[in-house]
Amino acid sequence: MDLRRRGATSSDQTQKSRPAKAVAILVLGDIGHSPRMQYHAISLARAGHKVELVGYEGSRPMEQVLVSPNITVRHIRALPRPTSAPRAIFYLYAPIKVICQVFMLMWMLLATMPKLDCMIVQNPPAIPTLAVARICTRLTNTRLVIDWHNYGYTILGMSLGKGHFVVRLAQLFEKAFGKSAYAHLCVTDAMARDLQDSWAIRRIDSDFQPQWPLLRSANEDNVGNAETLLTWQCTDGTVEMRKDRPMLIVSSTSWTADEDFSILLDALARYDRVATELGDISNGVNKQLPRLAVLITGKGPLRTYYEQEIRKLKLRKVHIATAWLSAEDYPLVLGSADLGVSLHTSSSGLDLPMKVVDMLGCGTPVCAYAFSCIGELVTADNGVVFGDAEELAQQIQGLASQLDDEHGMYGRLLQGAARFHEIDWDSNYEKILDLLQ
Repeated sequence: MDLRRRGATSSDQTQKSRPAKAVAILVLGDIGHSPRMQYHAISLARAGHKVELVGYEGSRPMEQVLVSPNITVRHIRALPRPTSAPRAIFYLYAPIKVICQVFMLMWMLLATMPKLDCMIVQNPPAIPTLAVARICTRLTNTRLVIDWHNYGYTILGMSLGKGHFVVRLAQLFEKAFGKSAYAHLCVTDAMARDLQDSWAIRRIDSDFQPQWPLLRSANEDNVGNAETLLTWQCTDGTVEMRKDRPMLIVSSTSWTADEDFSILLDALARYDRVATELGDISNGVNKQLPRLAVLITGKGPLRTYYEQEIRKLKLRKVHIATAWLSAEDYPLVLGSADLGVSLHTSSSGLDLPMKVVDMLGCGTPVCAYAFSCIGELVTADNGVVFGDAEELAQQIQGLASQLDDEHGMYGRLLQGAARFHEIDWDSNYEKILDLLQ
């Protein structure tokens, strides 16, 4: 029986005894779109600590967050964004929004919460989060820990230009308040080195990288008995993968300008041409590439634009669908996929895409867009990297042609992704818990 994915290894490790602490986790964004901060909350709650998870309301958080008696979710009120107004109004909106955020966060952190022992803050965004967090923790004698996902000023530089005076001011702001934290977590070793070398920041845990997600892949117990696009039920009641099944590819995105999805669409069109030609000239010889079922998940401003571009494609061997998945369905889909594709590009060259962590955490091999730090996550053992649509198309063709070959390249990547899946977040979380003591 070959269902591609194996059952999950247990991550419920016995935590060494510690006195319970009160911890705030602050993310100035949609809590449901912040999986790493939710992982922090869940692990801290499992260790017996009381967690205040603060962020914007939007997507539904993970079920473990909602049901935990040790986690309180607090929503920041969002300032309405003008949808149609003169350009001058939009220029005024940004500083007004920051001022409102400062007052709302100060009130929430100082007046509505119990006495805190520690505050973990996601960066970016840095403005005004780092300043508010530093002021509040200084006033309440609370330890501040910054979880560095990227640099906020480099993201701002993508729209304004690296040399813009506002970007330079944002960099000075981020450096000044970032250096004042008690401790720091980084998503890559490269970011830890850059913080040390460029900003002289110390007490950095560069080993705690996001390589231990709580996601659980699909397994034999949740495949079910019904026949699907990918599986069929044998006469003895067992479920097996169809021999004629399509290759299931999943990509997740926030549908923003920093991910060029035309690369994926171009690659799929190239694959479709090759697969169609092979099917037409095979003459009974099994040279055909499998059909592709491609699911793109996520919500964002460019989703409608790319859906229109997808409808313009006339593909015969490739079917593309878009969807938004719940926190519970998302890992099941990833765990059922044959391949994940990431088009994430890094504004700093120092961060890692959480979507790739999720894919590998579900045991799914990855094709990822190449940038300087991606090698810390995607290796020759669990995936491949590409630089353009032609290279991605060739990679998909090569892996698809070996889809059921356990000894081929795809089989090797599948085994490597499965080993990544076995790495456990909870057992490695002890070093974070030690920061609270």
